[in-house]
This record gives sequence, structure tokens and C-alpha cells, in this order.
Amino acid sequence: MPTFETPIYGQQKPDRSNPGVLAPANIVSGDVEFAIIPYTLVGTEAASDIIKLCLLPKDVIPLPHLSSLMCSDDPGTALTLDVGTAADADGWGNGVALTTAAKVEFCSITGTAANIPAWLVPTPLAPDTGSGNAVVYATVMTATALTAGVIVYFVLAYKRGK
Repeated sequence: MPTFETPIYGQQKPDRSNPGVLAPANIVSGDVEFAIIPYTLVGTEAASDIIKLCLLPKDVIPLPHLSSLMCSDDPGTALTLDVGTAADADGWGNGVALTTAAKVEFCSITGTAANIPAWLVPTPLAPDTGSGNAVVYATVMTATALTAGVIVYFVLAYKRGK
């Protein structure tokens, strides 16, 4: 039977001259920070609308597997969002669907692999043109019969770049 290995194991395996070497901190560890951003639905949001969430410095590493959305109440019939930056509009969250007052993990999406956020692989944010920062925003993919006044909490997990 063949044996396979991850890139992290490849950096740590016993046959290396220094097998105790840990993988780079930006890959496997680091202090996790969270931006918790409330947004109140106005009820008129429609497909292709943009919701600007926050500004983060370049080289921040998004952690989609620790990020989520929460609603204070039922947001409406359908609300699906992508979360990312100008460099990748759905890099943080791809097709995150809110249908009830609940918590939805960015990486708990059922369906095809195409729905997995690109930044699940550690990817430092690229700055916006002419800036040392990146605007993080949500793009409304679908919005049907939204309920005005419902608060959507964006919980964005990330690490600072080294």
C-alpha cells in the first residue's frame, strides 16, 4: 500500500537532518483574532449588492474554518453571501447560506468542492490598489424576502502575518 504525507509532515519527518523542525507558524499555529461585525438588514438588499465589513492590514491570514455568520432572527426566505476582498471576492466564505436564526460556519457548506473557500489554504491578504490594507466585504448572491431589522453577525477569524 502506498503511503502519503502532508506538506507539514514533509517538513517534520524523521529522515530530515533536523526532524524536530516545526512547520512555519503561519501554517500551523499563531494567535487567532476575531473581528465580530454586526450588520442590520435593511430588507432591500439584492443580488450583487456589496456590504463593506471592515478594513484589515495586508498579510493578515484569513481562517475560514473558524469563521461564521449568526443571525438575531430569521433573515428571510433566502440570504446567501460570499465574503472576501477585491483580490478574491469569495476567498473567505463561498456561498454561505443563512435560512434561519442560527450560526452558519463558513466551511460547513454542503455541496460541491467548489463551495469551499479558497483561503482554507493559508493565504495572506493582498492589499487593495494604492493601500496597505484590504477592504473585507460580503457580496449578496441571493436575497429573497429579507426581514428588515435582523442583525447578521460576521465572525471573521484571522491571524496576523509574520
